[in-house]
Amino acid sequence: MQWVRARRSPLGREPRPDASPKSRRLLQLGALEYLVSMVLTRNRLTMLVLILAACSAMTAQPAPSNVRSAMIENVEVVPGNASLHVNIRNTGQRAITAYSFDFYQTKPDGERSPCGGRGADMIDWSDPMPGRKIYVHMRRNWIPPSGTTTLDGYPRCPGETTPLESIQVELGFIMFDDGTGEGASRQMEFALRTRQQARNERLKWIDRFTALRNTPDLRSAAQSLYQDLVDATRSAEINPDEASREGMAKPVRDELQRLALDITQWAARNESLKKNDLLEWRIADLEQRTARLVRGAGSLDVNPY
Repeated sequence: MQWVRARRSPLGREPRPDASPKSRRLLQLGALEYLVSMVLTRNRLTMLVLILAACSAMTAQPAPSNVRSAMIENVEVVPGNASLHVNIRNTGQRAITAYSFDFYQTKPDGERSPCGGRGADMIDWSDPMPGRKIYVHMRRNWIPPSGTTTLDGYPRCPGETTPLESIQVELGFIMFDDGTGEGASRQMEFALRTRQQARNERLKWIDRFTALRNTPDLRSAAQSLYQDLVDATRSAEINPDEASREGMAKPVRDELQRLALDITQWAARNESLKKNDLLEWRIADLEQRTARLVRGAGSLDVNPY
């Protein structure tokens, strides 16, 4: 995974009095890049943690995998981290956008004892900003046909400490870019539900971000959008029933709220959005990820209850 990195935080630094306009603009862009690195990862991590929790919870009675388009190619013990380095190969004809694997131990009577699991949903990850290796979120690393990916897992078996060498690994599920997949149906339903919650909330706001490119009053439009996002979050928090159904809606709004605030602060300088390459890219990245999310959420909604 690649992240936006900065050697030193530019936040809180003021330009020198004799700094040129170009230097001032570079400092502003640097601050925004640092914010992208340090703040805007929460939504992606939330989705990942949700998927991992589901994978672990749904392995109470592990059954043989029915994934046919991918395989566990190699498992390496990493004693220092008490982990297993798991290598997955895509043996099918379509890119894999999400996956999970389960850990288990086989008892003397042949019964499988679950030891947790791990996975990732990459449907809403980012491509790099053209000409600059900047990723708004984690780098989109779908597994292409014949391609591989690796992820470290940390088995936890019930009862006594289990040697890592005795742990077995099996794919739980894989998903493709259209929301279809192979493997454990309950895990895939959870992944789809998570995607659909994010999709539904994103679609409420995406057109207003797109419209900011051509609005005659960027400051007012961005400030209004920011305030509406804040009000939507407050409204959901006040209503207990609505709050209990938030799911991915809140982290999606949090991301959008930060972007709207950054645009508002930029517009306060009476600057055009076209003069800020990074903000323009963040909107473009949002549009691209939303299009992939809409397709990846599938054609049929999963019952949320």
